Amino acid sequence: MRFRSFVALVGLVSFSAVCHSIQTSANPAEVPVSQAEWAERRHGEKLALEKSHRYDLLMIGDSITHNFEKPEYQPVWNQYFAPRNALDLGYSGARTENILWNIEHGELDGQTPKVVTLMIGTNNADETHYPTHHTGEQIFGGIRAIVKEIRQRLPKAKIILLRCFPYGEKPDLNSRGMVLNDASMRAKRLADNRHVFWCDVNHVFLNPDGSMNKVLMPDYLHPSPEGARLWAEAMEPMLSRLMHDKRR
Repeated sequence: MRFRSFVALVGLVSFSAVCHSIQTSANPAEVPVSQAEWAERRHGEKLALEKSHRYDLLMIGDSITHNFEKPEYQPVWNQYFAPRNALDLGYSGARTENILWNIEHGELDGQTPKVVTLMIGTNNADETHYPTHHTGEQIFGGIRAIVKEIRQRLPKAKIILLRCFPYGEKPDLNSRGMVLNDASMRAKRLADNRHVFWCDVNHVFLNPDGSMNKVLMPDYLHPSPEGARLWAEAMEPMLSRLMHDKRR
């Protein structure tokens, strides 16, 4: 009996070790994590809006999307998105794991949008402002997990999956830019042109030699209001088609 108990104990320890190994080896870009106290307050505000209204267009992302709420970006928002009954679900500083937390905590509940736009992953590759950063494959895993959640929770919605915007003065020659390009080329495979549609507007931010246009991206990361207008303009044919409305 003691021998059997010992074997059982060894088995239990081994099973626990395996479970711990699986847990610790999980892709961190796919594990939902709350972002910060201010972001949780914003999340609460968005939930309150969604409880009282159903939106036809949800725009999910980080600060690049969040910026549409700034006064200088409002003309672009009011021309292309507000008339389509849109809600800005962008969070400054958000990474894939933060968006997953928002979704897990009700951010899509009760909604029946025609279209969801998703542009996320830039901050996952940031090795300067975050204690950890992720590989292209890990970022792709996070994007894939978000798309899966949207598809499960909003099965009738069309998803416009945007390529991660370029980063740096010369996007193809810096490590962060290359990681984002790797993540995007993997994410492109998620598009089936039935439910998920790939949208690459990166060319609008670049000079003919492939360097960043500093007028359109002054900090080499966030589009200026004019850059945001060109983004909206480039996305407009696809958005109009999926929304079944006229071009703006």
